[in-house]
Amino acid sequence: NRSNSKADGDFTADIPGESVAQGPVVGLEYKRIPLTYLTWLVAAMCVVATMLISTNLILKHLDYYGDPATQKYVVRLLFMAPIYAVDSLIALTFMGWTTTYIDVFRDCYEAFTIYNFLKLLIVLLGGEKSVIEMLSRKEQIPLLFPLCYDSWEMGAEVFYNCKYGVLQYVLVKPACALVTFVSGAAGIYGANTFSLARLHFYVFLLSNISQMWALYCLLMFYLVAKQELAPFNPVLKFVIVKAVVFFCFWQGVVLGILAFTGYIPSTKEFSSESLTEAIQELLVCLEMVFISILFHFAFPIEEFVDVEKINELRQQEQRAGLRSKIREIRHNASDPFRVQDVRDDIFSYTNEQQDKFYGAVAATQEGISNVLLSARSSKQGQSPGKPPEMWTDATMPSEQKPPT
Repeated sequence: NRSNSKADGDFTADIPGESVAQGPVVGLEYKRIPLTYLTWLVAAMCVVATMLISTNLILKHLDYYGDPATQKYVVRLLFMAPIYAVDSLIALTFMGWTTTYIDVFRDCYEAFTIYNFLKLLIVLLGGEKSVIEMLSRKEQIPLLFPLCYDSWEMGAEVFYNCKYGVLQYVLVKPACALVTFVSGAAGIYGANTFSLARLHFYVFLLSNISQMWALYCLLMFYLVAKQELAPFNPVLKFVIVKAVVFFCFWQGVVLGILAFTGYIPSTKEFSSESLTEAIQELLVCLEMVFISILFHFAFPIEEFVDVEKINELRQQEQRAGLRSKIREIRHNASDPFRVQDVRDDIFSYTNEQQDKFYGAVAATQEGISNVLLSARSSKQGQSPGKPPEMWTDATMPSEQKPPT
């Protein structure tokens, strides 16, 4: 048993099956794996396979980097599988706040990935202006459940609601990460607990509401532009991205329910919670191998650039001695990590929300002023709603009339 929660950074030495130290955890500490070491070795091999398969496709895109406006989003998406796999292996290997830090980084990149997938779809359709014009010509489409009673006007409204609905997740997730770090250092976070006295419950709730809304907006954008996206094989792309984000979360929920109902019992050495976490991380390591393979079918380089034409041009450059493949890949690799586009969208989003806030404040002030003016006018016998400069001889109070 633990005297304090894992997030508080204070562990006792009587945890069955785990090698821990007294006092705060400093640096990296290994833990005994609830599964066999052969299972850990299988997980490690799956992570290596995921890295190799993903790196192969990433290098292909960087080598044939003929459409930077599109391929930079593809490269960002392809990093999902390695990041998830490495994060799960670290969670199987280490204990303490190390895994929490890595999980937070993974979750932030997850939000970044969802946004980049939406940007990829927008670029494939010709950019924001073209998408808005295209949507404005389409018939009205009702919103999905549970908002089916409402609708967004086709055109700019549905576009920006979907875009900013996804972008908000990019802002909420780092904010939750900051709260996690600060509250964890203060000993009030309480990881893996749902006590109302700890911040983990509130961070978990806010983060998942934000994630659900982002996925809802992403799905809504796909539905309103379904016909136009058909030539780009969007279904497989959408299923893979949503599976990585959504399936991993609900897989953990299902395992937690199984543990709670007794289908994953405790052993003499390990608690049911430790076994559940280990199974979850092992499954993620295995699944990322298949995800990295599916990425090759969802994002092949032939879909974005003319490989044969690029090869012909390269042969000419090689004969002239003008091309260095390593130098070119190194140069192209820096482009996907320039996040100026995300920064500009965040500034645009915050400015719009600021304008809406000031507009709402101004409208509220105007409404309050009208109410006070109407009350004052009624008290003085003035027609409600008319300021003094609009008084006539018939409506002007007698004490206000000029002498004849």
